[in-house]
Amino acid sequence: MDMSLSKLRELVNVKELDPKYAHIQVTYVKPYFNDKELTERKTEFERNHNINRFVFEAPYTLSGKKQGCIEEQCKRHTILTTSNSFPYVKKRIAINYEQQIHLKPIDVATDEIKDKTAELQKLCSSADVDMIQLQLKLQGCVSVQVNAGPLA
Repeated sequence: MDMSLSKLRELVNVKELDPKYAHIQVTYVKPYFNDKELTERKTEFERNHNINRFVFEAPYTLSGKKQGCIEEQCKRHTILTTSNSFPYVKKRIAINYEQQIHLKPIDVATDEIKDKTAELQKLCSSADVDMIQLQLKLQGCVSVQVNAGPLA
């Protein structure tokens, strides 16, 4: 389940920000777990509580554009480690550590295929398979209309 740390309700007034600090505003992050943590956190509750590492993705190309053709599309995963675990009383949590992982185009395609496979496995492994959701997911994986995606 994806989480939203804070929703943008008001515009940020740049004049009020302290210039001594670097500021970043992220509106959408996902919990980040390594393989060991995934085996330990089996339930949805465990995977959405007491979390202090999050990840967000940003597409880029080596030519400097955000989006490009599938052969040059790269992705940057930024992993943030916070000072307190989420959920927390305050909306803002200080970031203690940041790590960036850069994915090359082949890694981006492999990552997308892995994500689609996990989504299909999750749909198929439930006791009562939702055929409409399964059909929509399969159509999105096999016959992509907008762009080639992992198929390319």
